[in-house]
Amino acid sequence: MSEHVESNRYYTVVKIVLTPLLKIFLGLRIRNADRVPMKGGIIVAANHVSNFDPVVMGAAVPRQLAFLAKIELFRIPIFSGLLRRLDAIPLRRHTADRGALLEAIRVLQNRRALLMFPEGTRSKTGEIQEGKRGVAMLAVKNRVPIMPVHISGTFRFLPSLWRRRVVVRFGRPMTVEPFLKLRLSSKEKYYRIGEEIMKRIKELRDAHHD
Repeated sequence: MSEHVESNRYYTVVKIVLTPLLKIFLGLRIRNADRVPMKGGIIVAANHVSNFDPVVMGAAVPRQLAFLAKIELFRIPIFSGLLRRLDAIPLRRHTADRGALLEAIRVLQNRRALLMFPEGTRSKTGEIQEGKRGVAMLAVKNRVPIMPVHISGTFRFLPSLWRRRVVVRFGRPMTVEPFLKLRLSSKEKYYRIGEEIMKRIKELRDAHHD
């Protein structure tokens, strides 16, 4: 398959405008973004504490991202067109959304980057939660690496917006091949991969204090 060219000009323009604003007003700092492979399908897997996390990730990741967004946002006229132009995939939460799954698979098969939050929903406490099976399943089915990322500073950030420092830390890509060799059921393999993803995100959290 030929390499997919990431050429969403609207996304590019929004990113060019938004990134310096986030650095000024949120103190956005990006650590080790050079670890992100610039070619090939990849799942970018981050912890999730704020509705603002996808915006921060769009600024921090040096590739264009497709991402899943709750379908309720697409029912708001002012957001619907914007989300679609930014490559958002509508997701029906709390159910097996086959349409969203097929769209996510299409992104990876086109050798693009897909942003996912392994926890499945925002953490109400700011603490990292247990990972769900979705990221692992997509990575295994499409044989793509997973990039663990930790976001800090977005939890309940509005009351102290001007004193905020948001930091995005990238780990090293992990492959699923070692898990495929285990004599386990698919469900158990997904669980092990999910555990490893969250372990690596926690290590990123614990290793840095800037």
